[in-house]
Amino acid sequence: MKFGENTQLVEEVMDFIRNHKMFNKYNFPVNNVEVMNDFSKAQTLAWSRDSNEVDAVWEYVKLQEAERIVEKVYDLDLVTQQDDLVDFFNDRVNYSDDFLPFDYIDINEEVEGDLTMCALNRLVNGKTENFHEKLFQVYKQGAWPCGWKGKYPAGKIIVYVP
Repeated sequence: MKFGENTQLVEEVMDFIRNHKMFNKYNFPVNNVEVMNDFSKAQTLAWSRDSNEVDAVWEYVKLQEAERIVEKVYDLDLVTQQDDLVDFFNDRVNYSDDFLPFDYIDINEEVEGDLTMCALNRLVNGKTENFHEKLFQVYKQGAWPCGWKGKYPAGKIIVYVP
């Protein structure tokens, strides 16, 4: 697949799912994230819509950032490339064996959606310091981004590391 001037950057995200496994690093380098080790709490944090439980509703944070990317996809007339990327990340054949360990199957769709948006971000923005680039860095470091600490956009990403 070709993605214009950002092909190599987009393919880095595609190669990540082909050649790596989630939670495969044991020394998570902590840089401006909050780490948690309780998977059940991480899921609650990721999926909670109760503002009494969380500083910022994670789903809303991700949706707000995704809207910016999708808008650029249409502005730049990259809908065909977007469709190709969505198809690629939705096809299990493209993932390395045991990319996501079975114990974490509940977050499969979340991970696929995040990585699709990371690739789309690179398609329209290249490699810039922004929300989805930070998410991709978290995934590459072996963690699952599952929440936001603080009032968005101030604060930091909360990540789950087994």
